[in-house]
Amino acid sequence: MQKDSIVSDVKRQNRQRIAKYILEKKQTSRQELAKALGYSMPTVFANVNELIEQGFVCEAGEYGSTGGRKAKVLTINRNHKSVMGLDITKRHIRMLLLDITGEILKEDYFRFPYEDELEYYQKLGQYVCQFIESGEENTENLIGVGISLPGIIVPDRGLLQRSHILNVTDVSLNRFTQNIPYPAIFDNDANCAAYVEISGESKSTAYFSLSNTVGGAIYYNGRLCTGDNYKSGEFGHMIIRPGGRTCYCGKKGCLDAYCAALTLTNGIDDHLEAFFDNLADGNTHAQEVWDEYLDNLAIAVSNIRMAFDCNIVLGGYIGGYVEQYMVPFTDKVRMYNNFDTDTNYITTGKYKRLSSAIGAARLLVNQYVDSL
Repeated sequence: MQKDSIVSDVKRQNRQRIAKYILEKKQTSRQELAKALGYSMPTVFANVNELIEQGFVCEAGEYGSTGGRKAKVLTINRNHKSVMGLDITKRHIRMLLLDITGEILKEDYFRFPYEDELEYYQKLGQYVCQFIESGEENTENLIGVGISLPGIIVPDRGLLQRSHILNVTDVSLNRFTQNIPYPAIFDNDANCAAYVEISGESKSTAYFSLSNTVGGAIYYNGRLCTGDNYKSGEFGHMIIRPGGRTCYCGKKGCLDAYCAALTLTNGIDDHLEAFFDNLADGNTHAQEVWDEYLDNLAIAVSNIRMAFDCNIVLGGYIGGYVEQYMVPFTDKVRMYNNFDTDTNYITTGKYKRLSSAIGAARLLVNQYVDSL
């Protein structure tokens, strides 16, 4: 019995590796799978056929002939499953519906201030169900809802242990899902963003989530590091200016007090685009504020580089804007770090405001693939 169980586990692991490879590559062939994963052709054929029977994989034409039989193009069946990503913040929620490959089918974003009250959770369930059920998309094969939250999440206890930004402690995660009739999975907002922005990187990478709050995550040796108490990557609460501005966490001089998006907009959520329009127009005040912002961010980036000697990705709301100002920013980083003259280790994220919602959804996709 034990031998049969081991053989079954090996087969399942092979199938999962093949499924993940196709998901990541978008298109491949049986021959490429065998070469890339080191499997025999019979193993590849058997597992691919199972994935086709399950509806996860499909054949989409043929590659050009190289002298023998034309190889079949293998890809993921976009209509097989869908997944929802839900990003909950202090003042808003963002909802996305994605197909199994990660393509966004629809999205919505609106003001919905968080309150730890029954009415909030009831309305949250209504909004989620209305979003899923509206439109022409086929949601019968919905895997579930991935939920991103700003705070320390303890999955094995089903608890939002602490969220300074939401001003709650020890909130059961069941409150968020009690009116959502779909399977759900939770993670910290920065972890979700990091998962989609840097998962799969070949090098160790630190991710800065620069949104209405500042968070972070560390990707090392092929996985996200959560820390012993699920508190790893709280870059926003590193003190960069001792005795400085008061952070919402109660400490003084935290990075969040200087590099949260709201510091650029005087605390008004929807004015970020206007700030950068003013900056592009040469507004003197905007330039002074932005220069100070980049200086503080440069201190934090330099500190993380010194601590981990890793690549750094700047994401979140601000990450997309920093890309246009990388030259002055990296000049500032060099001022604080004379060990690295080459700053190519610093890049910006791809998904910007959508990263946490997409990452939460992708966590569910990954969980589903692990179940194949």
